[in-house]
Amino acid sequence: MPFKRAIKSVMTACSARWFARRGRPRRVVLCYHSIHPTNRFASASPQAFTEQLTWLRQACDVVPFSRITAARADDAKPAVAITFDDGYADNHDVALPILHDLGLGATFFVTAGFVDRDPAVLEHFQRDRGASLEEIAPLTWEQVAGLRSAGMDIGAHTWSHANLAQLPAPEVERELRRSKELLEERLGAEVATMAYPYGKRDRHFTDETMRIAASVGYESCAAVLFRGVTDSDDRHAIPRFFINGGDDLRSLQAKVRGDWDVIGWWQESSPRWAARLVSPSDFAQEAVRA
Repeated sequence: MPFKRAIKSVMTACSARWFARRGRPRRVVLCYHSIHPTNRFASASPQAFTEQLTWLRQACDVVPFSRITAARADDAKPAVAITFDDGYADNHDVALPILHDLGLGATFFVTAGFVDRDPAVLEHFQRDRGASLEEIAPLTWEQVAGLRSAGMDIGAHTWSHANLAQLPAPEVERELRRSKELLEERLGAEVATMAYPYGKRDRHFTDETMRIAASVGYESCAAVLFRGVTDSDDRHAIPRFFINGGDDLRSLQAKVRGDWDVIGWWQESSPRWAARLVSPSDFAQEAVRA
């Protein structure tokens, strides 16, 4: 959307000049989805992903998502956690070998019903991504176990990838509990982290959602908020930056550095009418229930 891109360009230019936290300890969480050479919804091509991770290994201290709030970054090296949402097969087939070759870890937030091939959930992903069943290609349970065996962390991403803000509390609890229990059954290990689908507070999850997540047993939950992690952040709403297919290495570096944090300020403080004008797709998701 040209208008949205223009707004972001102006805001990030101002942030880079006046608001960026240069020279201060910094913690950042990055959110990828698909790593694929041709998928329209891919977060990065294999080549771009390799370039980004090579820089992250050199310039940052890459830590697990579960430890990001406790990480103590220094002035020279920000602490960065790498995460993936949804559970695409290319996470195992493409992203994992690159992570392994560079000696880096990541957290994979898996939509349990997607991996379990539930027909309604598969249809939801096809509709949501505007892609065929072959293109969305979910992980298998064997691949999820393979990610964990390779040293990666596995977290939940609900059962059906529904917009939790639009569900009544009992359905939210079922989404969160069902995914946690199935993942733990399949992996034979505790699953203590999760990511909210779509991820924006008061649009896709609420304070009540956070309370339910804590009651189900999740210790840390990932949101989508374009700024670094602060000491005051609730562990059940940890900010993350989306990495999109249009992001080159300079865009990634700007997000890690702090140039984009003004976008996070806008997301947290803008009135609803203004947020709807700039990001109408966030509000279109209000009707999505898989």
